[in-house]
Amino acid sequence: MGSPTASSAGCPCGRNTERHVGRMHGRAELATFSRSVVTSVLTTALDFGTLVGLTELAGVNYVLATWIGTIVGALANFTINKLWAFDAGEMPAIPAMGRFVGVQAGASGLHTAGVWALTRFAHLPYPVSKLVIAAAVYLSWNYPLNRWFVFRQPRQ
Repeated sequence: MGSPTASSAGCPCGRNTERHVGRMHGRAELATFSRSVVTSVLTTALDFGTLVGLTELAGVNYVLATWIGTIVGALANFTINKLWAFDAGEMPAIPAMGRFVGVQAGASGLHTAGVWALTRFAHLPYPVSKLVIAAAVYLSWNYPLNRWFVFRQPRQ
């Protein structure tokens, strides 16, 4: 067992070795990521349903429907992420919402351009393009920026 250090002090169970605290931190990160994935799946379903519903039932162009779907999904995503996935319920909502809007604007642009490009140039059906782009944007843009920028907790 390692010895306690200033950086590892404070584990609630009293086992303050660097290795133990590192494992606990890894579990906490995995739990946060897992909750974020669940949130993303649920809000992507809402986004995807909006896209397909607008395109197939209302005759809206798939590019515009993609953008509208990202906005609909984002409305639910912010609240669920803040209160559950990132456990930031105590964080002031207005500053977090301001950061979220910036991140979401980038995500909406990436989704819209990505779906258009894959559908136009790779000749994929727009629903397949949406699923591919949604996964890529989540992993490379949404999760990292939500975790480390929008809902970052101050050090205690």
